[in-house]
Amino acid sequence: MKPTINYISSLTPLRGIAALLVVLFHYQAFSIMHGFPGLLDQLNSQFITKGYLWVDFFFILSGFVISHVYGEKLKNRSSSIVKNYLWARFSRLYPLHIFVMLLLAIQMIGLNLLYPVYAVGWNAVNTFYAFPIHLFFLQTSGLIDSYSWNVASWSVAAEWWTYIVAIGLIPLLNRGSVRYTILAFVLALSGMVFITYQTPDYTLNAIFALGTVRCIFGFTIGIGLYQAYKSLLNRKSIWAKDWFLYVILICLIAILNFGIYDVVVIPFFGAFILCTSLNTGLPYKLLNTKPLVFLGDISYSIYLIHIFWLFFYWMWLDLYYIPNYPGVMPAFWDNLLWITILMTLIISTSAFTYKFVELKAQKKLRQWIQTKPKEVILD
Repeated sequence: MKPTINYISSLTPLRGIAALLVVLFHYQAFSIMHGFPGLLDQLNSQFITKGYLWVDFFFILSGFVISHVYGEKLKNRSSSIVKNYLWARFSRLYPLHIFVMLLLAIQMIGLNLLYPVYAVGWNAVNTFYAFPIHLFFLQTSGLIDSYSWNVASWSVAAEWWTYIVAIGLIPLLNRGSVRYTILAFVLALSGMVFITYQTPDYTLNAIFALGTVRCIFGFTIGIGLYQAYKSLLNRKSIWAKDWFLYVILICLIAILNFGIYDVVVIPFFGAFILCTSLNTGLPYKLLNTKPLVFLGDISYSIYLIHIFWLFFYWMWLDLYYIPNYPGVMPAFWDNLLWITILMTLIISTSAFTYKFVELKAQKKLRQWIQTKPKEVILD
């Protein structure tokens, strides 16, 4: 499909890069749970340890992109426009979510058949009670308070409920008003500070009861950023300069590397998205290379399906590596080999699910209600 709106092509590759960084974060988390060192521990870097913050990057980017695609349409909140908007969002998120949940269910059935004793621990985590909660996007409702099934899908659930809130939020904030934009940014950032005070380690890594609220705050910042984008578009400004984007990127990496207070990175996420959306120089050319565009296209599949493969990694460690190499810490080259194999599996299967699950299901669902949105679903 060809977009009928101004397609901001540089933003799609950012999603792919962020998705891979989340994969590294979860890979490290699973390794640490087995007593192995973090990937960058020897360098005293927290860049991967803080990888959960890339979810907030997704939320901000989502607010920006949804405002770009639907901002004008949602001014007139007729029943047909709202229905088309929600159905487009549903057909984008839900089919792949169901597919991966079924994969995880099959994985658990196979584990119980092949390793029934070992499966007991997994059954205690991936419970029958938690399955429908995940299936119907209720992970952030407070009905559960522990990780289970597709642990990454909590943010997809939060985003779905945020899309509903956005029906009222976008028309309110998408006016280009400087006063509204600043007020929304301050309130959203203050809300994120509040979230950090609800976690024992003062981080933004809140999921079960505050996940949707966290998403709404990030989404709101994204809407505000879009107001800045509209005012700066077609104007010469520092935000479009290559060197300024590099400065923002260096600051962003430094904040994550040194583990500075989580909320500090949020304005830099926003600045990076704004710079990228306006840039037409070398960063634009690099981001629009075929490999990065491809990663951006399959980013949703990467994000949802990577837990399926990381569960296999966890099982392999428990059933093979640790029993055969007790007390042996994996060397750098071991980690490199393992993550290379995992990334290959994740990216290749994501390419498959993107083509044969995501796109085909979207087409079928839209045909089912005879709805054919003209715009490309960007997020």
